[in-house]
Amino acid sequence: MSLTADQKEAIQESLLAIDDPYYLNTFTDAADEDEWFRLNEAYIQDDLQRYMPAGINTHTPAVWRCIRELLQQFSA
Repeated sequence: MSLTADQKEAIQESLLAIDDPYYLNTFTDAADEDEWFRLNEAYIQDDLQRYMPAGINTHTPAVWRCIRELLQQFSA
């Protein structure tokens, strides 16, 4: 499944509206960041679902990939 430009924009707008220091981490390197995502994936997906507009499921692989890309400090 591929996301439309409108869906990606809705996800980005939702993430930008979150005022939670949990998502404002700064990492020392990409490995540190990847480990944080790996350890917290289920929590992040569940938590972010409440911020997403109807029809956006954070557990969908394409949506989760988009969220990770938008939240990442380091490029994969």
